[in-house]
Amino acid sequence: MSNLQANLSTTPARIAILPNPLPTPLPNQKESDILLSLRIQTDRARVFYALSIPEYIEAWLCCPPEDKLRSVFHSVDEDAFRIDLYRAQTLQGSIHGNCSVPEENRIRYAWNTKSVLGVTETAVDIELLSALGGCTIRLSHSGFQDKSESAWHRELWQHSLATLSRLMEK
Repeated sequence: MSNLQANLSTTPARIAILPNPLPTPLPNQKESDILLSLRIQTDRARVFYALSIPEYIEAWLCCPPEDKLRSVFHSVDEDAFRIDLYRAQTLQGSIHGNCSVPEENRIRYAWNTKSVLGVTETAVDIELLSALGGCTIRLSHSGFQDKSESAWHRELWQHSLATLSRLMEK
């Protein structure tokens, strides 16, 4: 186990996807926006660090296995990262993320996806809510140009958050 996994794995965690995460649409919400909410039974501070530090993000952010894409993570600086996506040794695209913390319990990624189809600039907003014995993660990813792009990112977030939860369980 790496030092990174050891740092993220000091307290048991449990994940539960909450039903109907956001019952009322958000102002200006589009059909292609991704809204996910889940509860992890671990300390909010541990989750915050895992979500906001690029070297920790590398441990859990990953493509869905069905895509058969290999992702190569690059830490650009203390707040930014790039993920190159390969299929059969050929670069298919990349994701450029820049992480900021606008408030104590909020994390924002400026998220730019580059592929042969062009560049899409989107935003990921994550809110962490403390609760007895754990925390709730509310994730919103907006700004997609089409539904297929949104669907791929929804799978990416569902798979990645499940991976984050497994890391926290160790």
